[in-house]
Amino acid sequence: MFLILSSPVGARRFLKQIPKELKKYKKSQIRQALYKLRNQKNIEYVKEDKDTISINVTEKGKKYLKNFDIDNLCLNQPKVWDKKWRMIIFDIPEKKKVARESLRNKLKDLGFAKFQDSVWVTPFPCENEINFIKMVFNLSDFWLDVIVTESLGSKDYQFRKLFNLI
Repeated sequence: MFLILSSPVGARRFLKQIPKELKKYKKSQIRQALYKLRNQKNIEYVKEDKDTISINVTEKGKKYLKNFDIDNLCLNQPKVWDKKWRMIIFDIPEKKKVARESLRNKLKDLGFAKFQDSVWVTPFPCENEINFIKMVFNLSDFWLDVIVTESLGSKDYQFRKLFNLI
């Protein structure tokens, strides 16, 4: 199995089998994601016959997926605040307006506070969740970053109060 996928011919054959829903992604992105998922033992390759390869989600993978159900996604809120703010900053063009608005709505759902239109704030760790949202909304090609800072300047007190951190 590994030999089939590690050869250029086997990889091309495999990538031709990808469902059309995934065709909007670059093949290199899919290859990297599959490689990472396989190394983490979240998926396994199964050779069905000479021309067919299936990907099965392992038990470990099923547990991993439960953590990232987009509709039930939430931020873990530690009992003790680490005194660091997470600023989500993005620049998504007008042609991706639907994705940009979906991102804003998801940030609201997760409890982020609006700092500016394209800058949102939370006191809770969120890097994994933001990376997942970036993938789900197909925003990998656009600027969307998490900046960790210890102060929000003149707005620090306002946001501490908003998040009940005073």
